[in-house]
Amino acid sequence: MKRLLLFASLMIFAFSVTAQEKERLLTVIFTNDAHGMAWKFDESGNPGIGGLAAQKTLIDKIKAEVQGKGGNILILSGGDITMGDPRSNVCENIPMIHGMNLIGYDAMAIGNHEFDFGLEVFHKMKNEAKFHFLSANIYEDGGNKAAGKDYFEKKFDDGLTVAVLGLTTRETEQITNPGLMGNLVMTDPLLEAKNRVPILKKKNDLVIVLSHLGFYDTEKSFDGFYGDNYLPKAVPGIDLIVGGHTQRHLPTSVKINDTYIVQTEGLGKWVGRFDIYMSGKKIVKTDYKLYPVNLKEKKVKGDKVTYELIGEQIDENKTMLEMLNGFKCTFSNKQLGKLEEDLIGELEISRNQETVLGNIITDAIREKTKTDFAFINAGSIRQGIQKGAVTEKDIYSVFPFNDTIFIAELTGLQIQEILDIFAEKGAGSPGFLQVSGLSIKIYKGSALDVKIGGQPLDKKRKYKVAFNSFIANGGDGYTVLKNITAKKDTGYLIPGILVDVLKTKGRFGKPEINRIKLVK
Repeated sequence: MKRLLLFASLMIFAFSVTAQEKERLLTVIFTNDAHGMAWKFDESGNPGIGGLAAQKTLIDKIKAEVQGKGGNILILSGGDITMGDPRSNVCENIPMIHGMNLIGYDAMAIGNHEFDFGLEVFHKMKNEAKFHFLSANIYEDGGNKAAGKDYFEKKFDDGLTVAVLGLTTRETEQITNPGLMGNLVMTDPLLEAKNRVPILKKKNDLVIVLSHLGFYDTEKSFDGFYGDNYLPKAVPGIDLIVGGHTQRHLPTSVKINDTYIVQTEGLGKWVGRFDIYMSGKKIVKTDYKLYPVNLKEKKVKGDKVTYELIGEQIDENKTMLEMLNGFKCTFSNKQLGKLEEDLIGELEISRNQETVLGNIITDAIREKTKTDFAFINAGSIRQGIQKGAVTEKDIYSVFPFNDTIFIAELTGLQIQEILDIFAEKGAGSPGFLQVSGLSIKIYKGSALDVKIGGQPLDKKRKYKVAFNSFIANGGDGYTVLKNITAKKDTGYLIPGILVDVLKTKGRFGKPEINRIKLVK
């Protein structure tokens, strides 16, 4: 009898050891910086991309695969789900929230743009969400009330326990209206992480940080804020950082110390997947994959233009489409302001010369971003605005590509290189620039007599510059901008900036002219 009991005890012990050592899988599905792009949209040379309906189809497929293996799933967002597609703006981003509910998100980091429409809209979004709004370092009411949860913990059926902590950039205090008015107070995200991660690590098998701090080439942004690159050095114990804010597309995960970092270029153009295989409390293997959401490559052969899919065609989920299309997010027909003269924006004009419309646009961008100078490619302006009453629809019709504004600190030498590209392209090119805060002479493919703020360009000095997302990503041959990694997407839409000007002032100011001189 004793032998039987001993044998049974040994079998139970052996079974429990085997169960404990059985490999467990956690698949983290993630997006970041969706910026209200709930519906599919067009980019220049890239039509019908992204959108929550296609994302749901893709994510459902990944979930079915992982669950078929007996794995666990978390669906996370790195934040900045707000401020982008004008339809989402009109509907206070509720279509995006309902879409994320339908997909089954577990949590998102609170990004700085979540406050762009004020605290009332922020609370409306949070109340509609069936997932956690996370940030351990952002407070309302002058610091008396947490804006979201610090973290959440989840225990899966196989016993795996995971903690997800949220962090938000302190820059939020400086670049959002609630922050500037003193309603938002930010604590040090590194200090909050140092206080919480060791405790969470003791209680859980894995610790994930949903970070809206940004990924940079150095430990700090050019504004002086620490990013994801520094966080693992300051705070050990983090297994994975799902990042956001900088929309830095990481084709492979970055490992710093024992921490993996992932992020995409945002706008719902990619869905990320990070697989973590565990034996006990030890990570034994990881896999990383980014799925393009109906992205395409433009092919030109003679007079024929085609668009070839990058990856597989992803059909749109019908339930998601019905939900999104049920929203009536239409532009207001209310008059925003009045024009005394036509603003010409036709391509054959704006691609060949400086225009009043181009000057108005770049002036508004420079004022909004508080930069030394601003520029956009003329090809992003697709039509003008007729004199008389101006509506929101009129403004958004000028820009069909939903370009946002990037900012960066560039040396005078880098600026000269950019302007030389402009000069080489010359008149007639979609890469012809419209500028503000800058004067330039173009002669035989060279950029001459460059002045910023009325002063000659200093090749060694650093200037704060603003430009649109299309050329920020290398569009129209501006690869020098694509290669500059220390740049930041503000999330501000060009038409949104102009709408704000008209709402505030009722008109556009008369801009200075003779910024670009074409010498034959």
